[in-house]
Amino acid sequence: MAARRSGAALLLGALLAGCAVGGGLPPSAPIAPAREGELTAADGSGLATSIWQADAPQAILLALHGYGDYGPSTFSAAGVFWAGQGITTIAYDQRGFGRNPSRGIWPGAEALIADLKGVVAQLRARHPCLPLIVLGHSMGGGVVLAAGPDLARGALADGMVLAAPAIWGGAELNPFHRLAAWGAAAMVPERRFTGEGVVRIQASDNIDALRALGRDPLYLSPPSAREIFGLVRVVDRAEAAADEAALPTLLLTGEKDQILPRRAVRRVFDRLPGSNRTIEYTDGWHLLFRDLQAERVWSDVVQWILARPGPACDS
Repeated sequence: MAARRSGAALLLGALLAGCAVGGGLPPSAPIAPAREGELTAADGSGLATSIWQADAPQAILLALHGYGDYGPSTFSAAGVFWAGQGITTIAYDQRGFGRNPSRGIWPGAEALIADLKGVVAQLRARHPCLPLIVLGHSMGGGVVLAAGPDLARGALADGMVLAAPAIWGGAELNPFHRLAAWGAAAMVPERRFTGEGVVRIQASDNIDALRALGRDPLYLSPPSAREIFGLVRVVDRAEAAADEAALPTLLLTGEKDQILPRRAVRRVFDRLPGSNRTIEYTDGWHLLFRDLQAERVWSDVVQWILARPGPACDS
């Protein structure tokens, strides 16, 4: 009887927590306003920002990293390459990650999406006459697509690049996986899952890059149950946005990606309106911008971006 009462109490607690499962945690310190050179989050805090400036920029590229990562970790080599091709690249560390004081505090899907929309508006105001492209890798791709309808309606961006994107939400997400993630987040939200005892997943063929990530004190791993279900919320928001994200979009995937369910991603991507293109790399893994063939990916991004028309501006 006591066991039954205990189980019922746990279940009731999970049900009562349902609305908050995967949601953001409150900040543990006062909000620090943006400093010089930083972009500003939706809550007014600063976002650690890296810029690779082109000498005579032909376009602006805003790049979002994936879960656990941060701006220069994902884009430092690519950013130098893109700047040399006339594309000024800007990457901020998403709230809760990287060099931000909020590192390790999950902000929630809504906050990540709101931050992106606010940052794009800031960059459009600073560069009103240059094409502005928003690129997202993995979780960053999910955030980009989720914001896509608002970016299109407000003419805030001129295109999107989704690289190995986390966009397979809604009906495309295995319901058993969803239930397991929800249950863990409701019962043990702060427990972190190391992956020990499960099938090992390789993210790239660039072993040196993988070792560097493992040594990087700013790389956030492993995820908590709260964050895992928070990522479910991101992919759900991305899938729900697909029909209204009316911006030219480039999808980049790798055939050797062990994380991305490519068929589900492609079904979501095929719903996007407008003129879109897909490039699939035979030797591509999940970390497309750091794989051994990364320079090919960088070059394809350049060619696609420089073919985009910019906003209409008075001469």
